[in-house]
Amino acid sequence: MCHATSRHIILGTDSGKILLYTIGSSEVLLIHDGEDEISCWAVSPSTETICLSFWTGDLVCFSLSPSGVVPVAAVSLGGSVVLYAAVFTHNFLYYGTADGLVGRINIETPTSTYNDSAVETFPKAHAGSVYCVATNKTTLVSGGADSRVVFWSRTGVVRGSDHMAHIGVVRHIFLNDWLMVTAGDANIIVVWNPITMTLKHKLHHNPLKIKFLAINESWMAYGAPDSNFVMCVFVK
Repeated sequence: MCHATSRHIILGTDSGKILLYTIGSSEVLLIHDGEDEISCWAVSPSTETICLSFWTGDLVCFSLSPSGVVPVAAVSLGGSVVLYAAVFTHNFLYYGTADGLVGRINIETPTSTYNDSAVETFPKAHAGSVYCVATNKTTLVSGGADSRVVFWSRTGVVRGSDHMAHIGVVRHIFLNDWLMVTAGDANIIVVWNPITMTLKHKLHHNPLKIKFLAINESWMAYGAPDSNFVMCVFVK
């Protein structure tokens, strides 16, 4: 897994280590040594912040400053709450859990308990674990083990839901203001209109589960173990 900001590249390894590369420098900084297992992690490109979520229910956020990595917030969600997915939007970290919950945390407000006002849990809309979340300017989208794709307002109101487009776990979501793409364990990639929350296209090119999905404004690339790499070009 890899994230990039204007100043840094953050790389996650198979051994659980998190490495920080500063653009224009040969120095590599170890953010996490892999000894305590991470359930998921997220990076905010706009604020240069990284959040690490652990299987213990602890969440630690760091600022990626020019002088190094500085802790800025610590949140304890309790051992029974494990984050499987997380994404930043400004000062909020939106999350999905192993128990099928979706919510958000105000990272500007450090908290010590799950019930603190800085942590909001939205009404439950998934019957299984939530494996991916994504946001744009107005919308939050979640996908999970129940094959369901749920559209939310960013304050936690369900705006729409679909459980027919996918078969199996939904693991990947790309979302911007005019395009949304979802993918998962079955050989299905779905292209959506995020404004109308309607399905536009289904792609069935991959014979195996989707291992990775990379998208920008013009193209999409995806692949799976022991299968061909595929690239598509979007027509807006």
